[in-house]
Amino acid sequence: MSNIVTIETCYEAVTTNVVDLSPKSWSDVKDWYIKWATLYVQFEGDEIWTEFDISSDGTEIDYKRPSRTDVYEGEYEFDLTLDTQEGF
Repeated sequence: MSNIVTIETCYEAVTTNVVDLSPKSWSDVKDWYIKWATLYVQFEGDEIWTEFDISSDGTEIDYKRPSRTDVYEGEYEFDLTLDTQEGF
């Protein structure tokens, strides 16, 4: 057995943001997606996408409580899981 292990730790981050769609409403949304803390919305009848900043409100990721941790034998060898621990 190897003396080296790989620790893979998963965290959940949740942010809450308020977006003012005025003068439109969510029922006017044709399509949407989020990328890099920006909400992209395409409204019905519009060709362009409207961008809304939804960057973090200062909330930090809680690195104290991972949602899942896996331990693997070796360095970046994901073939043999030695242990798994689900979040609290």
